[in-house]
Formats: sequence, C-alpha cells, structure tokens
Amino acid sequence: MTAIGRLLRMATDLTLIIGLIAVALMMFHITIDVVGKFTLNQPVPATIALVSSYYMVVIAFLPIAYAETRNSHITVEVLTELFPQRAQLHLYSWSYLISALIYGLLTYRSWNEATRAQEAGSFIMEQGTKLLVWPSYYLLPIGCGLMTVVLIYRFVIYVTGAKSGLGEVPTMLKAAQVDASDEADLAKES
Repeated sequence: MTAIGRLLRMATDLTLIIGLIAVALMMFHITIDVVGKFTLNQPVPATIALVSSYYMVVIAFLPIAYAETRNSHITVEVLTELFPQRAQLHLYSWSYLISALIYGLLTYRSWNEATRAQEAGSFIMEQGTKLLVWPSYYLLPIGCGLMTVVLIYRFVIYVTGAKSGLGEVPTMLKAAQVDASDEADLAKES
C-alpha cells in the first residue's frame, strides 16, 4: 500500500510543481504586459484571457490533491470537537468517502463539459487575438480526478489500517494514530 501512496505523493507533488511554475509564468507575463503597455504602448495580447483561463485554473484546481495529502484544507469543527477523539477519527475518516463521491461527480461533470468545449472549439477573442480555451477545461477534471483517487486511497487506508505512504502531516486528531515508524518516515521527508 505504501508504494501506491508514494506514487500518489509523486503525482500530487508534480501538480504542485506545475502550479508553482504557473504562478511564476503568470507573474512574468503580467509584468511584461504592464511594462509593454506603459513604456511601449504595446500590451501583450490576450493577457487577461490567459490569466483567467489558464494560469488561475492551473493554480486553483490542479494542486488541490496536494493540499489534501498535507491536511491543508480548511476544516470547520463546530460540533465534532465536542465528540470523543475516537468518534472524531471515525467521522473524519468517513468524510473521505463522502468527499470522494462529490469529487468523483465533479470529475465526471467537468470531463463532460471539457469534451463539449473541445467539440465546440471554445475560444476567447481579446484585442483581436483568438485564444483557444477548451484545453484549460481539462485541468479541472484532472485535478478533481486526482483528488478523488487520493480520498479513496485515504479511506482504504482507514479501513485496512495500512501505512499510507502519502507523507501527510498529521493533524492533532491524527497525531494519536501516528506510530513510531510513521514518525520516522515523516522525519526523513522533512
């Protein structure tokens, strides 16, 4: 099981790297656009369309599974913090299955939308430049699909009690679950 977890960790790490590259390219692109607009009166064509249709989609949706593997998503515990720790653990773990179902549906629906956009040849016109945007539609099902796989894997780990291999950072609730060998794995990854 840890081999699958490590493979998923490599995939999520890759999405993070792609997201970081997109941030750097977006900053560079916008800087060149602003400099060109105010110094040469020549803005870079389709900057707004590229930022909103490509860069931001990559940054927001592609590394979403990475955040899950690091327990970095926002959680709100209104009632559950009053439950015993064991009950909290079970509720938290069953939420993986519910979340996987939702992300699976998002993957399915966004894939259908992406294929529809591809068939239609979706594009945006900006400053006389035609920019194909249908390829960016596939970024959402890729990100949501990877998130679905990570959530299903985490649920399987919960059910089987196997070691994860994802290298996640334990939360306060999960800290009780981390045994000595998991702590050694986390120390090696840091």
